[in-house]
Amino acid sequence: MPPHDRGITLDGTTLTLEHISRAAEGVPARALPEALERVRHNNVLADEIARRQPVYGRTTGVGANRDQQVGPADPGPGLLRSHAIGWGEPLPASVVRAACLIRANQLLVGGSGATPELVEALAELVGAPAEMLPVVPRHGSLGAGDLSALADVGLALSGERPRATGQLVCRLALTGADALPLMSSSAFTLAESGLAAAQLAELADVADIVCALSWAVLRGSPEAVSLSAAGATPRAGAQESMATIRALLEPQDYEPAHIQDFFGLRAWPQVHGPLHDALVSLIEIIETASNTASENPLFSDGDHNGTATHHGGFHTAYLSLALDHALLALAGSAQGVMSRVTHMVSGGELGLPRFLTDGAPGASGLMAAEFVAASALSLVRQHAASPSSIQTVWLSQGVEDDAGFANLGALRLGGVVPAYRRMLAVELLSAARAAALTRTSLTGRLGEVLDECGDLTVDLGDREIGPDLEAAEASLERLAEPDQPGLALP
Repeated sequence: MPPHDRGITLDGTTLTLEHISRAAEGVPARALPEALERVRHNNVLADEIARRQPVYGRTTGVGANRDQQVGPADPGPGLLRSHAIGWGEPLPASVVRAACLIRANQLLVGGSGATPELVEALAELVGAPAEMLPVVPRHGSLGAGDLSALADVGLALSGERPRATGQLVCRLALTGADALPLMSSSAFTLAESGLAAAQLAELADVADIVCALSWAVLRGSPEAVSLSAAGATPRAGAQESMATIRALLEPQDYEPAHIQDFFGLRAWPQVHGPLHDALVSLIEIIETASNTASENPLFSDGDHNGTATHHGGFHTAYLSLALDHALLALAGSAQGVMSRVTHMVSGGELGLPRFLTDGAPGASGLMAAEFVAASALSLVRQHAASPSSIQTVWLSQGVEDDAGFANLGALRLGGVVPAYRRMLAVELLSAARAAALTRTSLTGRLGEVLDECGDLTVDLGDREIGPDLEAAEASLERLAEPDQPGLALP
């Protein structure tokens, strides 16, 4: 069975971004029996602790009601019903699956007091068909906890809310042992962040390949990515960009057009490198949070009687800052892409017709494509301009006086992926056209990249270029595939 078809085994400690991406596609998941036994033990321990002392959310209310003892009735169903108040369009099935995977894995760490039946029910949703998934509205949660989104999942599992088909399906009755543990997570924020980070990490790698193609077409000086130059920026991301571009330019044989080039070439590793670094940091934070028990309260054996710890480990300040960092770094990278597009479509530096046309008088060529890239750049800047990490509010009578909105950062990061991809498509199309007009001959991997784009240069006359940009985006996807010999770098 191919690796991508194998199911995902959850143990609470080894969940990766690759698993999250595969879950989004509907790859089924199952919990390791040993991990389920850990959950079962912790559930019994939590019940014992709650019988002898006040425990937040089990024997008390939540938020500002933390000092009010609940009555004899089970508080779980009411807690879910009162918090299932999301609004807006439903989240896509990919995000719902990924969030259920993350929440199941977090619960397997042990510490929440949840039942193993809840974990198994969440794991089942990962591989469920889209029509059987809970309907989860996009808005209504805080980034410090996806309370309303996970409450919707809980009501769907208990049969009080319909699945996507409109059916009411009862998988299990959620009690006070499961209600707050289910909700006490940022699983949906982590899911959206992870899926966006995975896509951007691929695009960041492809951006270096596309830049190398533009570099060769513009006859840029390879000195800026030489081993000598690499020592001037001893940062991992910049080193990665330099190594990729250097490897792609080494087989090419051309005389550089200038002693040094414009910033979009010469300073690309310094501008794009921070995006590589920011994504590495973001992915580490997402994976760590997905393998951590951060529920409040946490139950542990501690001493022989067991301990309930009330804490703030659920706060998403680290995630918010990492999302903002990635967005700001992406804005810098996008500006570098825009720089190269403008230089190429201007044509003058290459001695070509402006807008890379077939030379017909007054032809527009890629004039509008440059506009498209500029509009996408504006969108990236807009999303990066207002950091989500400073969007905190005072709630629940001041008990939650620093509630954050990491989910807003996740929404913004996901929102710029299509814009950045379209910018790279414009650059790829521009480079392919410029190469055709200058009759540039490239060897090695760049030659194969150029061959991949051959259909984009058959007709340079004025016509609809939207299909060309779609084809260029498809080429970007193929460049990102590791099993494409000669196209993607190892």
